[in-house]
Amino acid sequence: MTSLSFRRAGASVLVLEAAYALLMLVAFAVAAPDDPEPAPAGSGSFPVTEAAAVVLVLCAAALLGPPALTKRVPGWIRAVVLLCTAALQLFVVRAASANALDQGLEPDAVLNALMVLGALVATAACVRGLRDPAAGG
Repeated sequence: MTSLSFRRAGASVLVLEAAYALLMLVAFAVAAPDDPEPAPAGSGSFPVTEAAAVVLVLCAAALLGPPALTKRVPGWIRAVVLLCTAALQLFVVRAASANALDQGLEPDAVLNALMVLGALVATAACVRGLRDPAAGG
């Protein structure tokens, strides 16, 4: 697999992850019960962290995509975005693995296994994006 196609695969996984996260944010916002009591501060009622993670993942996907864009971004910005995204992907691997091991053989275990595989591909693509930032294929 060439460097460019591997990076595109990683970018595709990151876009799918962002779409999944946005879908979950919308689903939980719509399905949340109408509670007249306000949520206590710091309870996670406002998904700022999740939104920031989605923005980070989409920025990393853009940096792994077309080489013309990667060449225009300063190296330190590219490094910060890709390193933070790689760390986030390793967190996804840990969380999905723990979830799969806790559940046993259920349909969600397949989804968790796919999440682990995708996060590992995205992590490797981020590392490769750091090593050869403007690979043209």
